[in-house]
Amino acid sequence: MLLLLASKGYTQAVSPQGTVNWTDLVYPPPSPGFSITVFGSATAVNNQGNTINDLPPGDAQYNGTPLSGAGFEIGLYVDTSQAAVQSDVLTGTPVATAPFQTGGNAGTWDLTGSFVTSTPNLAPGTPVYVELAAWSTDFGASSYAQAAAATGFVGYSLVSSTPIDLGNPNSGNAPPTLNGLGITDFTIAVPEPSTIALGLLGASAFVMRLRRK
Repeated sequence: MLLLLASKGYTQAVSPQGTVNWTDLVYPPPSPGFSITVFGSATAVNNQGNTINDLPPGDAQYNGTPLSGAGFEIGLYVDTSQAAVQSDVLTGTPVATAPFQTGGNAGTWDLTGSFVTSTPNLAPGTPVYVELAAWSTDFGASSYAQAAAATGFVGYSLVSSTPIDLGNPNSGNAPPTLNGLGITDFTIAVPEPSTIALGLLGASAFVMRLRRK
């Protein structure tokens, strides 16, 4: 049966998917380029804007420290309107994820310029808005929505202020970058060490109480 279908030319068409390059360091001519840092803070704050070390540089002040290592993850969300991409962040799944770097590159997710990803169900040339979100990977969370549902630590950036047209490298249209889209630094709320200690003590006391019963 499979051979008969193939001989009659019954093939399933596969639509090409648009692509976007979401690296965290872009130096295209002309400047200013794109590079931001994601911070963690012990208190829930909503800082918006770039620091003096970002591209383009800004004057926002952040009271946290850059996120570092695999304990946190960042995700890229892409959709055809600002409202849709914000809804994707709150309830859906990202089109791509990455861990944070460590050391001097903490707070960033890539510095190589090679983070090109496909966008499911969106064809090349489609105008889209993008947004970034970050979360702690506690409870095995792989999205903002999962981390928020598990009372994890989460945060998200501004939605891009302008749309970009998805690229198609196969036809010579390079994947667009996040440069010039109005995406800025953002902070996620992470627990203070004292809060973690109190939580562990409370959990231990609860387990001991159950054992005694």
